[in-house]
Amino acid sequence: MSAVITDYDRNNYDYRSYWDGRDYEAWAEDRALEHMVPLLGRPDWMVDFGGGFGRNAKHYRDRARRYVLVDYSATNLRNAARELAGDVGTGRAFLIRADLNRLPFVDAAFDSAMVVRVLHHLPEMAAALVEMGRTVRDRWLLDIPIKHHALGLARAAVRGELPAVRGPQPLRTGHSETPFWNFKLSTVREQLYAAGWDTRLTGSVNNLRRWDRALPSAVVRTLRPVAQAVETAARHGGRGWWGPSQFVYAQRGSILPQLADAESMPARMRCPACRGSLFWTSDTATCHGCANAYHHVDGYWDFTVPSAA
Repeated sequence: MSAVITDYDRNNYDYRSYWDGRDYEAWAEDRALEHMVPLLGRPDWMVDFGGGFGRNAKHYRDRARRYVLVDYSATNLRNAARELAGDVGTGRAFLIRADLNRLPFVDAAFDSAMVVRVLHHLPEMAAALVEMGRTVRDRWLLDIPIKHHALGLARAAVRGELPAVRGPQPLRTGHSETPFWNFKLSTVREQLYAAGWDTRLTGSVNNLRRWDRALPSAVVRTLRPVAQAVETAARHGGRGWWGPSQFVYAQRGSILPQLADAESMPARMRCPACRGSLFWTSDTATCHGCANAYHHVDGYWDFTVPSAA
């Protein structure tokens, strides 16, 4: 399996800087997650796919008995190791560097999962959903970036691009060397259904995205309560059409059994290159099958597959 991987570590980039000046986006997402994360119950083991520097851990760290944060960015994980040092030190949190298209986990390793602000990096969406989904036993919260949101349709109408926005194929956006992909919501839900998941819409988020960056600060302060009231109402009324971020709750049609070893993180892991079992020391996990070695560095485990594998 091969796929383009967005390198968030290029040019010493720190993803935390992305959120500078994005107070409204952060608020809208936080409010939505406050209402939606409880749908995931109180899992023994939870995974946050593409969890970055642990930005959303505040929404689940007191609900999950243990949680795993997976990201491809070493910088993000080093920052997460500092932010979540207490939980990492007590064995409640585990930080794993890995490719979401090639995960180092056994099937049904986690009771529940979430993936937020990540899918726009995955052009091979169907395969990535299968790979992430096989590791989730019961329920999953997904943030799906859609191309046919209200503003997207208006722009497409002006530019004569409606067929591309309404069609099933992913739409590439942006002009940088890092592409972003938006999807048709019904297509993604069909892909999830084909992989064994029943889905329902739970929220439309960032419905007034960037409004506060287009107006003078005095006007923003005056209008903020109105914008927040509209955002709150649109979270329900805008499901499926308004906001660019559509949240979907997915649950397996037939829930898989729990792993026998409920306490052990190593029992949930396999070599991402060949699915072989691993021999563990305090700072290295070595595959019995292909002899690839994975190391503990800077507070996280690096399970990216060596290029020669």
